[in-house]
Formats: sequence, structure tokens, C-alpha cells
Amino acid sequence: MKSAFQTLGKVLLLMLTPLIVYLFSLRVFLELFSLLRKIFPLTGPVNEETMRHTAMFLSALLVAGMFFIFVLRPVLYVIQWIQTLANGDFHEPAQGDHGKFILAGRWSHFLYRELWEQMHCLSRKLKQSEADRAELEKNRREWLAGITHDLKTPLTYIQGYASMISSQQYKWTDEEIIDFGSKIEEKSKHIKDLIDDLNLSFQSKDGKIAVHKTETDVIALIRHCILDIANSHQFSAYEFSFETNVNSLPMDVDPTLLQRALQNILINGIVHNPPETAIAVSVHKQENVLSIKIADNGNGMDDETRRNLFETYYRGTSTNGPAEGSGLGMSIAKKFIELHHGSICAKSTIGQGSSIFIELPI
Repeated sequence: MKSAFQTLGKVLLLMLTPLIVYLFSLRVFLELFSLLRKIFPLTGPVNEETMRHTAMFLSALLVAGMFFIFVLRPVLYVIQWIQTLANGDFHEPAQGDHGKFILAGRWSHFLYRELWEQMHCLSRKLKQSEADRAELEKNRREWLAGITHDLKTPLTYIQGYASMISSQQYKWTDEEIIDFGSKIEEKSKHIKDLIDDLNLSFQSKDGKIAVHKTETDVIALIRHCILDIANSHQFSAYEFSFETNVNSLPMDVDPTLLQRALQNILINGIVHNPPETAIAVSVHKQENVLSIKIADNGNGMDDETRRNLFETYYRGTSTNGPAEGSGLGMSIAKKFIELHHGSICAKSTIGQGSSIFIELPI
């Protein structure tokens, strides 16, 4: 309300000031011409009508000059500023000494203070957006390079084992052929996971992910997800624990999406931590929120990695990690949690492990 009154006051001031200046200057010019007629008799033949028209012209010229200096010139300056922003220059245009005096004066500060502040704010935001866009493009290129590498690596394994099986120079035993087939299946699953995650990533950007909610015991779903990963022979070197203050909690969720989100978070904790890392999952029901905490005592993350953990293009798959990692897991997990109107965040310290906090409305 205060801002509206201030704006109205400024509009009225802009309307009344030219009129006041015009009437005042007209009176001054008329008095000045009268004085000149008394001092210089040569001006006597000039009639009063001519003096009045001359005074009106000079007064109008004075008002026009003041309008240009105090109103139009700042507007033209802002237009120039907008043009520099459109050209990718996010700094305020340079001003001459006279321009600085005009724009920094009390009158312009009073009239255009909010406009100056908004223009500076816009410049800062555009500059930050450009920096973010450049960083995003850099991360996107690195991410695509990582995905390409991650696709080539299992394909190389598959091609190598397939060539060994089809080679007629060697006679492989049944056990060796079964071992080759197992490795080919493992690498094929890695490729499938990568393609599935890419597909989910693009679907999430287009808003095409369908959510099919059914009444599900969320505690049982979380427990099953942990046991499924903990019982895998590939993750036998990691320690898992589960704690909850409620044994059963039916909720309307999409069990497939929620389980996928939890799996991605757990696997991320495995991929980026050494064997024997302890991963603890705790679930607590509060008044209207189900809180899930997934903590590990592994390597931890620096601030930049933590801030960008859920960004799609921040990091590709760790090529030295297990085959289950897709490099897109955390961004997909965040999207699935948000589809359930929940929230997710991370806390971490280098050398002291990481914790992922999830909250789902009950």
C-alpha cells in the first residue's frame, strides 16, 4: 500500500511540476520584459501581446528542457542500459560527469530509485544466469562424454567375450562359457540401466512420467529394497543397517518409482565409497511426515559436489564403480521424490561420510 501511494505521488508530481514551472517562469519572463521596457525605452514600441507570446515560448522551452533533462534523459539512459544487456554486456553503461550529476541528483534518485534498483538487480541476475548457463553447458559436455565412455566400456567387454566364445582356436569348457555368459549378461544389464535412466531423465524434463499410486506399506517397501541390495553378492563388502520407529505404515505411493529412488540413492552410496563402508537407513514417522535418512561413513563430498548432487548434468558414471551405477541416479531419485510431493537434500563432509534426507508427506 505504501509503495502504491509513493507511485501515485510521483505521478502527480510529474504532472503538476511542469505546470507550476511553466506558470512561474511565464510570470518571471513577463516581469522581466516589463522591467526591460522601463530601463530601455527602445523596447517601448513592442506591444504587450508580443511580449506575452515571447514569454510563453520561453516558458514552454524551459519546461521542455527540464522534461528532457530530468525525465526523458534518464529514460533514454535506461533504454541504452537495456540494449547493452541485450548485447550480452551486464555492466551499467558508462556516464559522463554531467550524466552522473543528472542521474545521481536528488530529483532523479527520488523519481527513479526503484527503477535503478531493479535494473541493477536484473543485471546481476542476467550475469549470474549467463554464468550458470556456461557452467551447465560445460557439465553437459562432460556428462555426455562420460555417458559415451560408460556405454563403450561394457560394449567392449561384451564384444571381447563374444569373440572369445566364437573363436575356433580355443576349446572352452562349459564352466568357462557360463562365466563368459554371466559377464556378458552383467554388462548388458549395465547398458540397459544406462538407457533406462537416460529415458527417464528425458521423460522427467518433458513431464511425461506417469505416477500410479496405490496403498503400499512403505516400511516393508524400504526394508525389501535394502535387503535386495544387501543380499547381492556384488555388494557383500558393504555393511547395511535399518532402523525404524514404526513397523508398518500404509501410504498412497507409486511403489515402483519410490523403490527406484531408494535404490538409486543406496547404489550411489556404494559406487562412490570403498568396500566395508557402513550404510545406515533410518525411518521415523512424525506427525505429518515420514522422514528417511540414508547415511554412510565413506569418503564424503566437497561443497560443490554436494550442491550439484541432484543436477542431471553434473557428473557422469564413475567408470571404476560397480556396473549398477548410471550417473543419473540422484537426479532421477530427486524427481521421483518430488512426484510424491516430498523433498530431498544432502549433507556431507570430506572424510566423514554423507547423509541423504528424504521427507514424504503422510
